[in-house]
Order: sequence, then structure tokens, then C-alpha cells
Amino acid sequence: MESYPADQVDEVLGNLFAGSSVLDAQICSWLMVADRNQWLADGAADPGQWISARFGIRRSTAAQLVRVARRLQDLPVLTQRFSAGELSLDQVDAISKIATPGTEASLIEKLLGLSNAALDRAARRADPPSSDDERAAWERRRLYIQHSLDGVEGHMSARMPGAELEMVAKVLRERADQVPLNPETGRLDPYPARLVDGLVELCSTTGDETSRPIPMTIHADLDALSETASSGVAEIELGPVVASETARRLGCDSILEMAVYSDRCVLGVGRRSRTIPGWLRRQLCHRDGGCRFPGCEWKNWLHGHHIKHWADGGTTDLHNLILLCGYHHRYLHEHGWRIEGDPGGQLTFRKPDWSEYPPAPTRLDPKLESLLRTI
Repeated sequence: MESYPADQVDEVLGNLFAGSSVLDAQICSWLMVADRNQWLADGAADPGQWISARFGIRRSTAAQLVRVARRLQDLPVLTQRFSAGELSLDQVDAISKIATPGTEASLIEKLLGLSNAALDRAARRADPPSSDDERAAWERRRLYIQHSLDGVEGHMSARMPGAELEMVAKVLRERADQVPLNPETGRLDPYPARLVDGLVELCSTTGDETSRPIPMTIHADLDALSETASSGVAEIELGPVVASETARRLGCDSILEMAVYSDRCVLGVGRRSRTIPGWLRRQLCHRDGGCRFPGCEWKNWLHGHHIKHWADGGTTDLHNLILLCGYHHRYLHEHGWRIEGDPGGQLTFRKPDWSEYPPAPTRLDPKLESLLRTI
């Protein structure tokens, strides 16, 4: 590709973007000329829908053009500056929210040097929501949960008032920021994935260890809970069927009650001897001080992991328990990792290929060691 001087590139791009603003202003002007019956006759519910379908642009962009066009009808100065290519569509969108025929000229000069983010904030501050707006947003609150047909995964979407959404988002972001590196890749998982981890931790554990979350119930065949499970079914009550190892992970601690079956006969339901009582959890927290996975510094929202699962005859005693965060607890089950050693002392974590993690320090090459000693 041919290279150009930086000042020439800047000049050309400046002219192109200014020209783009002129065209956007013309589009807004013509949108107000378009006969209402024109888009109704084409079967559109509103002009934004008609523009999107007719001219192949995103619905959000079409909606922005329509609302700017409507506001500009009463703002001649802003319209003139827009038509001259001095203001972008986004700038006009923000300024037109707060400008009036008597204030538009002074507002343009005051706000012109601000970034788009600052312009949007100024617009929000100039027209804060009323109590009626907040009440209407609260009445529109919704949360949708949908499982895939096979129950392996699902989809969740929510709509809620801005204040409540920010409260939820802040907590999830704080938890996501604490998720450690993926030990199998050496990198952080994608941020949206870590937000999911944060949501799951909030629902499945308690941060202060003083109270227990609402239990779930899993109906599981005894064979599905054995260490060498090759058959059997585990199913969350009123929910999906889950992998046997997932059932074992969920059954490690007190986040659910288990209904265990053998030949369709119930062997037990929610036996409390399999859960970790408060006095034992306090000892566990005192001994471990946080997640025992190498390099993990998380000290709250922890799970009690049975090294030998109770379905295999393991006891709910201090010598058979360690603390793990939910992220690393999954590695000891669904990812096939293993633990060796004494929970009260040294533990060795092993990957599915049985290699030790973290690996032993690399032995310094003797030649390099000799060279370093001479420095």
C-alpha cells in the first residue's frame, strides 16, 4: 500500500469526516420531508424500521438519525453547524438533547471541545430521570432464563433499572477481577466468562462463611457418584441432567441436598453428615486461610472440597477437606485434576496427564551458572 505524509492523511480524513457530517445532516433533513404514509405503506412500524430495511443500516443508527432529525426542527443554529460539517452526528445527538432555541448557540461553544463521553454525561445531567421514569423502569424489570434442549447450557438476559443494574455489575466486575489465570492456558479467561464465574460464585457460596445459601436438590444414581462413574444419571430437581463429575463437585459441600438412588430406591436425602458444619468450616478456614490451589489468593466465596468424595466413603473431617474457590474447584472435577498429599501440610496438584503443577523450577544450565558467577 502506498504511503502518504501524516499531515496529508490527517487532512484527507478530516475532509472525509466533515463531508460525512454534511451528508448526515442532509439525510436528517430529508427524513422530515418523507411522507409518513411512505413508511407505513411499506409495512414498517416506525421510520427507523423503514430506514433500516430500506437502506440496509443498523436499526440503532436509523433510530439515531430519526431522533436527531426531529430535534433539529426547532434548532436552526445547530442545524446550520451540522450542515456545514462542523459537528458530527454523535455530537449533534448529545447537544440536541439539552439545547433550546434560546441556548443552542452558547451550548455549542461551551460543549464543542468535550469528548463524546463527556457530551453524553452532560446530556444525562441536564435531563435527569424523574421518579416516574424510575418507576416505569422498575415496572419493566425482567429476567429471562432459557435452557438448551439438551440442558447442557442455557441463556440468561435481564432488563432492570440503571441503579440496580450498576449494583449488580459492580459486584460481578469485582469478582471477575479476582479470577486467576487459567492454569491450563497460562492466560486469563475472556472477561465475559469471568463475569459468569462471578455470578455463579455469588449464588453458590457466601462470602462471610456465616450463613448457608439456599440448597438445591440433585437426584442421582449411586453409580453416577462413584469415582469411576461410567453409568448412572444425575439430575437437578426441575432442571437439567448434569455430568456425573459435576454432581460430585456440587455434592462436595453444603450448597445442595442430594437424593441418592440405587435400583430406583432412595438411599438417602440430604444427609447432614455429608455437609460441612459451621464449627468445622471455621477450623478449615483457619488452617487453609484461603483457596489451596497454587498461586490463588482468593480468601472468600470458598467451597469445601472432599479429597476423597463422600460417595466413595470419604469422611467430612478436617483431614479430608481443603478449601477451593469455585473456579479451581471445577478443575478438580470436570477438568480431571487430582490432589496428593496431606491437607494439613504439603499438597501436590496434578494435571490430567499426571504432571505436577506448578512444574518443578527449571535447573539452571551449568555453563550459564558458571558465567553468572563471574559477573
